[in-house]
Amino acid sequence: MEPAPRESRWRCFRRWPLALGATGFLCGFLGPISLSPDANQGPLLGILITGPGGVLLGIGLGAVATLLPLPDALRRGALLLSCVGLGLVTLYWSTPDPEFRGEIVDGAVRGCRAPGALAETTVHDWQERVAKTPWSHPRPNWQSEVSQKMRADRGLVVDLEVARVRRVYQNRKPWNHEVFARSWDDKGGEVAQYYAAGGSGSCGDYLRTGSAAYFPRGGTATSWPPVEIPNLLGLQTLAPVPREYERFASP
Repeated sequence: MEPAPRESRWRCFRRWPLALGATGFLCGFLGPISLSPDANQGPLLGILITGPGGVLLGIGLGAVATLLPLPDALRRGALLLSCVGLGLVTLYWSTPDPEFRGEIVDGAVRGCRAPGALAETTVHDWQERVAKTPWSHPRPNWQSEVSQKMRADRGLVVDLEVARVRRVYQNRKPWNHEVFARSWDDKGGEVAQYYAAGGSGSCGDYLRTGSAAYFPRGGTATSWPPVEIPNLLGLQTLAPVPREYERFASP
């Protein structure tokens, strides 16, 4: 077989970086927008990674395909398969990561107190925060409002001796929405504070329960400073493990 002319070799070579670069850019640009619209980096995957990466891959594969004595049909087929493979891999990278749904906390309550006992300290802490943000506009008389609300609250601030924690996630790929949990993370009995809503039990009830599994939940503040007791204290609210996650609470 006679070697192809120089011009033909150059035309064959340049198809590879152009085709693979375009494939990587388009799939990396449009893939995150359509498959993972809440991603922080979004189309930067195609601009910074898969687009330039496709060009470099095309240069390498194009050089090999040009130097080897292959039929033109085989070269075109190899280029098409390379583009399809790069596109599929890029689209897979564009799918969203698993979403964190919360964590199961296994521990025992070792102490508790009423939020009112922390009213003075909490108001003082928030006064310092407000002073550090002079551009903010806290609502009038928030200090007395917060103090009264905390003294009247029927919830509890509990000290939980945490033995272990297990994080729960949900897959978000188009073909997989399975909920799963990581392995237990041993905490060695470290003590963390949580808020227990009023009506969920007395201090004695929690102390007598012993070791139990909880599913702490956070809340979104509706004003600033917050009016919600957990947000004022910067604590998560202890809650029972949801039924769909109970299978992860066992050893």
